[in-house]
Amino acid sequence: MPAVDISSSAGSTAPQKLASDDIARERQKRIDQHQAAVAGLPANREQTPAATRVLNLLADGDSWFDYPLSGDIIDGVQAGLPQGSLILNLAHYGDATTQLLGVQRRQQLADLMRDKSHGQFDAILFSGGGDDLVGDQFRLWLNDAAAVGGDPAHAINQDALAGILSVVRAAYLDLIATRNAYAGNVPIFVHGYDYAYPTNQGVCWLGPWLYPSLNSRGWMTGLTDEDIARGRGIVTDFLARFRVMLQALAADPYNRVFYVETQGTLKSRGDWANELHPTEAGFTRLAQPFLQALRTKLPPPEV
Repeated sequence: MPAVDISSSAGSTAPQKLASDDIARERQKRIDQHQAAVAGLPANREQTPAATRVLNLLADGDSWFDYPLSGDIIDGVQAGLPQGSLILNLAHYGDATTQLLGVQRRQQLADLMRDKSHGQFDAILFSGGGDDLVGDQFRLWLNDAAAVGGDPAHAINQDALAGILSVVRAAYLDLIATRNAYAGNVPIFVHGYDYAYPTNQGVCWLGPWLYPSLNSRGWMTGLTDEDIARGRGIVTDFLARFRVMLQALAADPYNRVFYVETQGTLKSRGDWANELHPTEAGFTRLAQPFLQALRTKLPPPEV
């Protein structure tokens, strides 16, 4: 059967602010489309190697999985999967991890995992944490430059960052617990974004996210190359702490979590459409580590 596009719909027009009811209807449409498409999955697909296996994936997360202005990571993954593979993508731009795994969304995930009409999911792809950590609140995780002698090595407020990372970690642990309860053998693939450039550039009504906080704390006073390099260094250090948290989750075999290394994939400012979102070509490159992980980390064929 031909591949069915049930992920986010990319378009060239500016995204609109959607009410929660609109978002819920959009997600339900994707769920209905997936349910209808599952009937076309090969009956013996679990008996083929992961590299050629027609996959049935569940995705959830933020704008890196659902970017309305261009293709995103999920679009790139869909394009690289064997023909006929399905991705039920529940991601929606702007969702924070704490929103993604609130009571209502957790129940929706649980219902989908145990609903046989959606077939057996081969893996869960999850993108979360970015919207919790950056934005206006990014300022809260930074020290004032004057208070630490202007040393970027001490730009991050370690206690404050540890606090929010513990909240994000709790959300990931709840996702793992939900998976354990309803789809215990399904692996979860996560990632740590990439090193963004604080260019003071937002998109539509959103952002900018990084420069205003770095500026307000005295780490950037303009947009010279030196300013941007200093700010990006702080962002890189910041994301490294997030990476450590995710890798610790992946290190516990009980969690059945695989960390997909996306940090360091994008090499230049031209890879970024704005402060937090890559260009479509950038997203396509970021999809490649996910595809490689799916090919190598999924369970071997059932015999």
